[in-house]
Amino acid sequence: MMRKNYFRYLPVQLPILILLALGFAYAFKPVNSLKNISLAASEIAPLFKSGKYEDASGNVLRYRFFEPSPAAKSDKKLPVILYLHGESECGTDNEIQLVATECATIWVEPDHLAKNPVYVLAPQIPKGSDWKTKAVYSNVLLLLKQFIAKHPDIDSERIYVIGFSMGGTGVWNMILKNPALFAAAMPISGNADAYLGNTSAFERLKNLPVLVVHSIDDPVSPVSGANNAMAALTAAGNKCVGNNSSIWGMGSVIPAHNAWFPAFHNYEVIYNWLFEQSLARTDHGTISPNTLFTTRNLANDIKEVWDYSLGTAYIIERSEKAIIIDAGAGDGKIWQFIKDKVLVNKNKDIELIVTHNHFDHIVGLASFVGASQVKKVYVHKEDSEAVKMMLGADAGKIQYITDGDKIPLDGKDIEVISVPGHTWGSIVLEYGNTLFTGDAIGSGGVWLFGSALSIEEYIQSVQHLLDKTGNIKLTVLPGHTGENRLPVSDEYIRQMLACAKGLVDSSITGTPFCRTFAGMVTLGNIATVGQASVIYNLNNIHQIKGALRSLTISSGNITPRFAPYTAYYAASVDAGLTNISITPAVVPDSYQSITINGDKIASGTAYTASLPKADNQFSIVITAADKTTRTYNLTITKGK
Repeated sequence: MMRKNYFRYLPVQLPILILLALGFAYAFKPVNSLKNISLAASEIAPLFKSGKYEDASGNVLRYRFFEPSPAAKSDKKLPVILYLHGESECGTDNEIQLVATECATIWVEPDHLAKNPVYVLAPQIPKGSDWKTKAVYSNVLLLLKQFIAKHPDIDSERIYVIGFSMGGTGVWNMILKNPALFAAAMPISGNADAYLGNTSAFERLKNLPVLVVHSIDDPVSPVSGANNAMAALTAAGNKCVGNNSSIWGMGSVIPAHNAWFPAFHNYEVIYNWLFEQSLARTDHGTISPNTLFTTRNLANDIKEVWDYSLGTAYIIERSEKAIIIDAGAGDGKIWQFIKDKVLVNKNKDIELIVTHNHFDHIVGLASFVGASQVKKVYVHKEDSEAVKMMLGADAGKIQYITDGDKIPLDGKDIEVISVPGHTWGSIVLEYGNTLFTGDAIGSGGVWLFGSALSIEEYIQSVQHLLDKTGNIKLTVLPGHTGENRLPVSDEYIRQMLACAKGLVDSSITGTPFCRTFAGMVTLGNIATVGQASVIYNLNNIHQIKGALRSLTISSGNITPRFAPYTAYYAASVDAGLTNISITPAVVPDSYQSITINGDKIASGTAYTASLPKADNQFSIVITAADKTTRTYNLTITKGK
């Protein structure tokens, strides 16, 4: 089911655009002159029943609840979501807490309900109170326990708590006071400032899955509240709070306080993540969820494994051997999980294929080191260096693959298709009518911002993929299936091509983009056609003449991180170092020359540079075929 966008979604990153955006009308529809609603939520709200809880002192707590129909229920017990609303939804109408946002209703939209039947409990508290008010807090807990008792098919090990704004702060109050009750928590635009000094309370949440959602430019609840809460959890030993938390960039939604909107509308990983969590999974909080994996069976002997952040690995097991595609991330040992929980024949020979070299696809390789069953590790040469480092002593198992290569599997080959763009060595694997695409075409969006590749060149890559696969109906299995609400098909690839072409011919205009996810900040621009988005840097639009695609040194680290459009770099090395190797490589093959301090070298060749002084300057000049020149400056300092 595609949802209508009733809110204005405008990704921008510059403060001046925020000021301009303040003049735009919010796309809420008014209930009356004081309140606003989401039409998407109002369509679902009638499915919620009404209730009233009254304690012995006469305090009344009105609530709405969703109960799956008998047909939607299964033999398994079902989770329940406790939703805590924001301050503007306080009152007695017993309606506004459902329709002001989609935080209570998104979970029971038809396609979601078909996937994960769930109960939702949404109390409404009186004006002038909050979720920490003594009577409110105790009555919400009593209501929740009473609700569970009345519905014996609720799984008491899958109680989730979600809150927005004041309710987000209420979530922190709930989990810090009830560390053993909830299987997962999602505070949205809230804070835990009142509890930051209670170290022991945070320590009791050491293994609780918490997903924090916030806008960096939130004027109502500053993002510092989210950052402080995550820092307190991290200091207490929680290793997973930063892995899925999403901090949106400036202007990601208008008004900025409504961080739930981009979370629910653009990143299905947040929905899928929630329903993976249970107390049983973490042995009631004794196991860090960051070390855990889950699996599901797909078609054609294919199984899928998710790590904690829902990074995806695939296993194809046939009688001859098993192929594992990508190794995911997380702190767990994915090889042991696959061997114990996924493989039918535990002693079968294994071959690994790496779609590209990014950490969330190769960190798990470390768990395969020393496994005698692993015979080969396939990777494109362009992306091999990081894979070698992860494999260490087993780097000798690496075999380079390139476009057109075929990896045999019980008489049914896996064909390699090179699709450079996300990385230089990105590949797609064709197996029958199934494509394993890694991040080459993205999981909803392809990220080109870290690549030196131009969008013109990426168009050629995607066209090459379509030319190789033809017009047959394909199932596309990307590198992050948890990001997708709808199945991905070959039509998605054509949408990606149309998006890239539109950027080049200016028929499509991208907008600034910022997202912090899994601790990484992404700044760039985004353009969308259908389900497909291209996330890029402005310099990706046209080929940068005379640009480098990489610059490495044999000792120390270059800062900032290399980018083809950044001209100035620095590095610090040991005081006793007398020389160093500098290796530049160009983007186009048709460059005319590269010089370092006037000495001519070939692309990809190490240049031995002497370090006679404390600060040593190197000028790297690239001359393109049309005589265009570009200069990079590198300062190497000894002894700092």
